[in-house]
Amino acid sequence: MKNLESKIDEAFQETVLFPREKAVTDFLIKVLNSTDTFREDDRKVEVIGLYYYAASPLSFLFAMPNYAYYAPDKNIHIAELHLNEHGFKDYTQADLQDLCRKVLDENDIQYTGNLNADNRLDTSGYWENQSGLEHEFLRQCWKKAKEQTRSKVLGFLEASDSSSAVYDLDNGYYLPFEVDLDEYLQAQGFRFEKEM
Repeated sequence: MKNLESKIDEAFQETVLFPREKAVTDFLIKVLNSTDTFREDDRKVEVIGLYYYAASPLSFLFAMPNYAYYAPDKNIHIAELHLNEHGFKDYTQADLQDLCRKVLDENDIQYTGNLNADNRLDTSGYWENQSGLEHEFLRQCWKKAKEQTRSKVLGFLEASDSSSAVYDLDNGYYLPFEVDLDEYLQAQGFRFEKEM
């Protein structure tokens, strides 16, 4: 089953993630090059929040000064990336189920027992890596953007509905739910003044 899961991972990366890499990396480069345009004052932005739409993670991303340190009412700009404006169709759970079915068919795997009443595939028995692959993909885009800009800004990824743990884009680490961002950064040796 591990080999099958890696084939689904590969298909997901090849059809969904990798084609979006340039658009996402270019967006993050713009974000890192324009941190001085986010706020109405001249306070330096050192921690960015990158947020994704939980229902379709790579359809819409937005970035702004992280709310743990910067008062949202002082923000005058939020950077947004709508991937459909770059020629990418939003992908849905149904699209991912179809992708899994295709890989299962190519490998002669019987899955009719995992179809629901609407003939949709329950992928949990075959593939559970979607979120991890999306987060790692965004981390790699972040890393490339930081290398190109030489930025020292820290980045943290969050779902728009807070359904997932905060993800450290610089270190590839999920913050435990019981640890807040300031506590985490202080443990890493960073001290940023909170505005609120």
